[in-house]
Amino acid sequence: MRILGAMLGGTISSYDSKGTVKLGEPSFARSVLLEKYPSHEFSFPEFKTYSSEDATPYLYRDALKKIVSEAPGFDGILITHGTDTCAFFAQLAARILGSLDIPFVITGSMRSPDKDPDEASGNLTYAVRCLEEGRSGVVFKNGRGDQQLYKAHLIMSPDINGIYSEYSEDTLPEIKDYTEFLNKKELPKILVIPAVPGSVIPEDGFDRVLICCNHSGTASAGLAPMVERWTSKGIRCFMAPVPVRGGVYESRKILRDAGAEEFTGMPVEGAWSEVLLR
Repeated sequence: MRILGAMLGGTISSYDSKGTVKLGEPSFARSVLLEKYPSHEFSFPEFKTYSSEDATPYLYRDALKKIVSEAPGFDGILITHGTDTCAFFAQLAARILGSLDIPFVITGSMRSPDKDPDEASGNLTYAVRCLEEGRSGVVFKNGRGDQQLYKAHLIMSPDINGIYSEYSEDTLPEIKDYTEFLNKKELPKILVIPAVPGSVIPEDGFDRVLICCNHSGTASAGLAPMVERWTSKGIRCFMAPVPVRGGVYESRKILRDAGAEEFTGMPVEGAWSEVLLR
């Protein structure tokens, strides 16, 4: 089996220095894979590595563009990534890599390999097993301490203990050609409005808006006029997560009537990817 390895950084490529985790070279993942799977053929092109706190849409775009260009001829794609923002990268990868018809698995570790080599090697081993079985997704430990394959298009960010979860409604994203996105020089500037009472909302400096909400909407009494103003200027506004079924709260209807578009059947991480791709 020919496997493309895209080592993008994160804790699995880090080391502990007197209690501080520092980004290093992805040598641990490479050595584990080459040692455990001599019958597989691995290729590790050089990628720009980054930690989750330094992740940007441009780094995601560049990494995915290189993966797409390198992927032909391989039977599987193994990607390592930082844990904190992995759900955002995975949601974007689910859309862009889904058209390749090659299984891909994204994984990483919560602790640096020099502190907990079993976690990192266990995730890598399970990731390869999923590729061998032709399955795609994201591999991390679940609440029971077992490796689990999460659906990339449903995965949500981990809690404080590093446990991931999946959105409850399984709506598949549209698979299409994203060449235009991969070659864009300028990506959309997205204003994300959290579902937090009294959020301070800037007036300008963005060209897309994502309103985070649960069923109803966010501060719709004050936000609706802003949505009307933004949409009149050509700034598209979106709401998520929005359930596929169930009643519509009045506040959500107000935002929808003001021009906000609804993303149904996906978590905020998936909606962020959709906003970026439009």
